[in-house]
This record gives sequence, structure tokens and C-alpha cells, in this order.
Amino acid sequence: INPAKILKVQASGGGRVEVLHVKENQHVSKDQLLLTLNNDTQKRQLKQAEIQIKLAESQLKQAESQIKLAETQIEVSSNNVKDQEANLKDIKRRLKDEETLFEQGSSTRSQMDVLQLQYSRGEIALKNAILGLENAILGLENANLGLENANLGLERSKHDAELREDALEDTLIKAKIGGIITAKSFEEGEVISGGAVLFQIIDIKQVEIEVQMAEEDLPMISVGQAVLFTTPSYRDIEFTGKIERISWTADPETGRFPLYVIATNPGLKLRAGMSAKVYLLKKK
Repeated sequence: INPAKILKVQASGGGRVEVLHVKENQHVSKDQLLLTLNNDTQKRQLKQAEIQIKLAESQLKQAESQIKLAETQIEVSSNNVKDQEANLKDIKRRLKDEETLFEQGSSTRSQMDVLQLQYSRGEIALKNAILGLENAILGLENANLGLENANLGLERSKHDAELREDALEDTLIKAKIGGIITAKSFEEGEVISGGAVLFQIIDIKQVEIEVQMAEEDLPMISVGQAVLFTTPSYRDIEFTGKIERISWTADPETGRFPLYVIATNPGLKLRAGMSAKVYLLKKK
């Protein structure tokens, strides 16, 4: 009789065993913590990664604020250009009227020169307003580029934090299946290397029994066929199971074909290594 599931628990990375949470022959559940490796370094690295995330988030908010500011500056500069265009158009109209009056002798040269000076200044103001608008647009482009960089920085920081979390998780060795710890290969304080086998866990809620069948008996059996079996430990109890699979090749030593019975283990009475006498039930 063998356990239906046998798991050898290995360490993903090396380190010093800080806390052993279980002992041999103990029943454990899936995902139960088995041992903790020293993880001070991983904790510090994770903390640093979390700080980097907060910094990246702050930079992202700052970039978003810069975009809003640049958009406001574009709006202000655009309105300024419109105002300067309207002002220049008004000065041009008044200058044209003043030129007509001057030609008619109703205005003086000094009055016309004042308007011409205002027009020249208006042209300069319009050029400055247009330059201000171009600078505001360039500022928005730079702010958008800053936002992209901030997003990339945040993604990198989150990815780094995930890696640090995985590294920290690797220092917490957990059971992948529920079962019984039948072996451990270290003590607290020992330094282990990556890939080292730490525990063996067996799931004995189901058992598997290997039976050697003679070639001439193969026609009498099929996958799914029901069986009964007994053990020397419980002679008066008949356990039930079924044939799960039949080997396609004979055992080279015995010349017989292995078949494998799967059965539940009520009350966990059956233990690994027990012998069993199996009775095949006739197919209907």
C-alpha cells in the first residue's frame, strides 16, 4: 500500500532556517506554513521597492499637475494672441483713418506718428503672444513626455516590488498539499541551499496498491473494475477500491503486468508500506 500522493518539498532559494513550524508525523493542511528562512534582506528590499512606488506615484501626480498647468497656459496664451490680434486690427483701422485725415489736413504728423508707434508695438506684442503660445504648447508636450516617463517608472517600481514579494514568499515554505509529514532533513539554524529537499508529505486519504497480474489473467480485468482488499492489520475489514490503470508493459523481473488499485482510506486506518490481499470482483 502506497499513498496516492507523495510530495517532496524543496527550497526555491537558499538561506538559514529561522523557524521550524511543524514536526514529523504532523498532519498539515494545504498552504500551511512549514518553515521560515531568514528573510531580513528580502524584507528590506521589499520596503525599498514600496518606497520607490510611492515616489513614482508622487512623480506621476506631479506630471499630471504639470499637464493641467500647461493646458491652462495654452488657454491663456491663446486668448492673449486673440486679444493682441484684435488690438492690432483696431490700431491698424485707426491708423488708416488718421492717414486719411492727415492727407486732408485735419490731423498732424505727430498724431499719425503716435499711432504708427502703437502699431509697431502691437506687432511686437502679437509676436510675443504667439511665441508664448508656442512655448506653452512645447511645455504641454514636455509635460506629456514627463507623464509617460512617470508611468513607466511606476510600472518598473511595481514590477520590482512583485519580484521582491516573490523573493520574500520564497522564504516562507508552505505545503502544496494536505497530508502527513513523514520526513524532514534539517534543523533550525541550519543553512540550506536552493533546491534542497526539506520535507516529505504524503496524502494518505487515498491509497494506491500495485498488483502483479499474470498474462493469462489480463482478459478478466479492466480499468474501473471494482475490487475488495484486506490487510493483516484489519483482517475482519473489507476495503473497497477500483482499478485505476493497467500497465502496458510487463515487469522485466517477474514477467507479470502491474495494475494499480486506487481506494479511499476510511479513518486513515491504512498506512504506507502495509501489505494487502486484493480480490477482483467479476465484471457484470
